This record gives sequence, structure tokens and C-alpha cells, in this order.
Amino acid sequence: MIESHVHLAYAPRGAGLLYAVMWFAQRGDIYGWYVGMRDGVDECSYFMLPANDPHNGRDVLYRTLEDDVRGRWVAVNAQGQTDLAHSPVPQALCPELSRLQAQFVSGWLFFSGDPRSEAEARLLNDKGLPVRHVNIRAARLGKLTTGPVLWHYDAPGVEPGVLVRLSSLWPLDERVRP
Repeated sequence: MIESHVHLAYAPRGAGLLYAVMWFAQRGDIYGWYVGMRDGVDECSYFMLPANDPHNGRDVLYRTLEDDVRGRWVAVNAQGQTDLAHSPVPQALCPELSRLQAQFVSGWLFFSGDPRSEAEARLLNDKGLPVRHVNIRAARLGKLTTGPVLWHYDAPGVEPGVLVRLSSLWPLDERVRP
């Protein structure tokens, strides 16, 4: 069974959840899912970061245009975005990627409109924390490392380089700093 890594960033005195990302490595490639804000609107996407090729010199992120691992994919690099004819995720990995994404969401996040969201939102409100469309479950707040402006969580063994590389190419407003 594949084990995933997770990272979340949260602004307790403002935007709330800035982004949440889950991923795993397979033969050097990175597969995962993220959610965050892009121009004030939530965006969710599955992604694939190919193994770093130091001879290539150009980094690329493959991501879905919708929140669907079997949906439309694009390649994103410094020059722009290109449609792909097919998914870069091997067919055999799609069910595992979907399973890990669902496990991550159910354990860490809630969305407005979810049947359990009212109780979760009340718990955040009681703590004076923002409630948006996508939120961290109140029971998980104690796992975050708190700072004056930003709270975050990194699963054990998280490689910061993966996050920096991913965020340099994703369309979300926030970037991970080295």
C-alpha cells in the first residue's frame, strides 16, 4: 500500500486555509492532489511532477483542469500551459491516487455544503477562526505548528523541495518558500 505525505498552510487571522496538498512518490515521479485559492476562488487539482531531470533544464507540472483524476490534463511550465492528449498518471495508479485523495479530504478538510459542515464551522467560529468554502477540521488544528501569521502542518518525512517545486508551477496564489 502506498503511503502519502501531506502539507497544509493556514492563516488563522485572515484567509483561513491557504492550501492543502497530498502526494506520494512512485519511481521518482510525484503524484498528488491540492486545493487552494486562485484569485479568491477555490481550485482543486490532481497533479503529477515528473522526476527531476537536471539535463532538461525545464521543469513541468502536469495537472487536471477539473477535480477529476480521469479528466482533462495540461502541462504547465515557465512558458505556459499546453493541453495533453491523455493523463500522465499510469492507469494502474488512478484508483490509488483517488483513494488517497479521499482519505486526505475526509481526515483533514471539510467543505461548505457538506452535511457535517455546520458542526465543523461552529467549532472554528467558537475559536474565532475563519470559515470559508474549504476548511481544516477543528480536530486537526492541534497538529498544526503555529506562528504569528501562518500555521502549517508537515507530515513526517515531507521533502520541502517537492513543495517548493510544486508551488512554483501550480496556479494557486500562495507559494511555499524554501
